[in-house]
Amino acid sequence: MSEDARLAAYGTVSTSLALRSDHRLGELVDAAVPLGSGIGGKSALLEVDGKPVFVKRVPLTDMERLPEHVRSTANLFGLPTFCQYGVGGPGFGAWRELAVHTMTTNWVLGGQYQGFPMMYHWRVLP
Repeated sequence: MSEDARLAAYGTVSTSLALRSDHRLGELVDAAVPLGSGIGGKSALLEVDGKPVFVKRVPLTDMERLPEHVRSTANLFGLPTFCQYGVGGPGFGAWRELAVHTMTTNWVLGGQYQGFPMMYHWRVLP
């Protein structure tokens, strides 16, 4: 897929997902084809406006849901620095994973590096 086509698909899919209510987005994700489950959450595949979309549901801990910790990339759990989320051991949390995907998506959108997958949308669902 060309860079222009990829960016156009991103705009279409991300807008479609952003415009859905929590309820409608939850229904869409619940109907997705399961791909697996592991340390970092559950993954699935769905289709949005004719485009295949990889979905990853990352559970939030009670600590990560506290208002003072929302979107915090701090090491909330006091883990040793050799621990990394989703690589076979305990990790620094869902918010850090979100921060990384936001950063790499912005690099793609800004034309800095096209080699990363893009995050179309994120949301904390009830």
